[in-house]
Amino acid sequence: MRFLYDIFFLIFAVFSLPVLLLKGKLHGDFLQKFGALPDEVTSQQDSVWIHAVSVGEAVLGAKLAAGIKSRFPGVPVIVSTTTQTGNDMIRKAGKGVVDAVFYYPLDLSGVVSKVVKAISPRLYVMIETELWPNLISKMHSSGVPIVLINGRISDSSFGNYKKIKFITRHILKDMDRFCVQTARDAERLEELGAEKDKICVTGNMKFDEKKDDAGNQGMNKEYLGFRPSDNIIIAGSTHFPEEQKVIDVYKELNDEKGGLKLILAPRHVERIDAIRIYTEKSGLRYRCLSDVINPEAGSENNEYDVLLVDLIGYLKDLYSVASVVFVGGSFAKHGGQNPIEAARWGKAVVFGPHMFNFREIAEIFLENKAAVQVMDVIALKDVLMGFLESPDEKDRMGENALKVIKKNTGAVDKAIDKIAEYIGEKD
Repeated sequence: MRFLYDIFFLIFAVFSLPVLLLKGKLHGDFLQKFGALPDEVTSQQDSVWIHAVSVGEAVLGAKLAAGIKSRFPGVPVIVSTTTQTGNDMIRKAGKGVVDAVFYYPLDLSGVVSKVVKAISPRLYVMIETELWPNLISKMHSSGVPIVLINGRISDSSFGNYKKIKFITRHILKDMDRFCVQTARDAERLEELGAEKDKICVTGNMKFDEKKDDAGNQGMNKEYLGFRPSDNIIIAGSTHFPEEQKVIDVYKELNDEKGGLKLILAPRHVERIDAIRIYTEKSGLRYRCLSDVINPEAGSENNEYDVLLVDLIGYLKDLYSVASVVFVGGSFAKHGGQNPIEAARWGKAVVFGPHMFNFREIAEIFLENKAAVQVMDVIALKDVLMGFLESPDEKDRMGENALKVIKKNTGAVDKAIDKIAEYIGEKD
């Protein structure tokens, strides 16, 4: 069975190479995926290996690494990522607590055997649910405990895993601990074959992503070129064609209300040129965040309508200037994005009908009147106008959001408690 899996995976990888090349994703460290690890990784023997797929998981990985270091300062912590943006983020967020960063190996038997032998970790921690059979099997056969942290089983993943349950249950059997977000995730894991006594509900670690008490990287209205009296709508982590819909709504609102600005932050910054073109066609003045942060010598900070966020890592701080926040991916059927970053600043949050990737979080916010869900663009305009005309209502929703955050924090400490059981065994 494993031989057939390797053949299938290898064929898939070969056919993926041209796509990666065209997208410019064959970066200089790509060979790490084949086991060519730098000395900074292999020298960290007996380490805790954390795997964080992309940007969101990388932020959690940094917090997890900091918690581990605080309890076990002598234990090396290394972090792998799948994407380049995730790699960049963990290097930034994990500075001072992460000992080495590298790219996750391709799940081929020969590659993972080489990597596990070279790293020789004391513990393998995966953030959220990404089941790679060869690596998990090799970890298990090498006596390395495997812990899932912040685990979740989305509707689509659950359906897919059920189709291959005869494989999934063998993968889950090799794992030692499942720390999941909700009781629903626990039930689904058990149905897929995980042993019940290995599963515990620790909550969603993303509620623990507190805003920096030191500030927001200077992201105030004046710095961005806005007036103190301006109301600002932020559309965060948007997907096509949500930017067009939001721009159209913004124009109508500004024509009726005035004193309104828009900040657009696409989920994928490489789409910024297409968004810029539509903004220009709409007759709106815009600036890119990169120009605000690093203005060209002698350039003037002229008044503009729309700020286009073309840099990664700033959105969570830009939320501090928002009057109202629209959560992207919720109109475009991408399952939504995490509303917690905006709620952490006490902001009123609005999202569309498609929040299936954050179903439990969305339900918590809605139940506590800490967010509004709208079914279409017309309703979005009505809700935004209502908030702009009734600041007290907007502020009450922001206060409710802060209460939700406070009530649900603590998942990181619970996860570290479980991880510590396995680290301590070897000390």
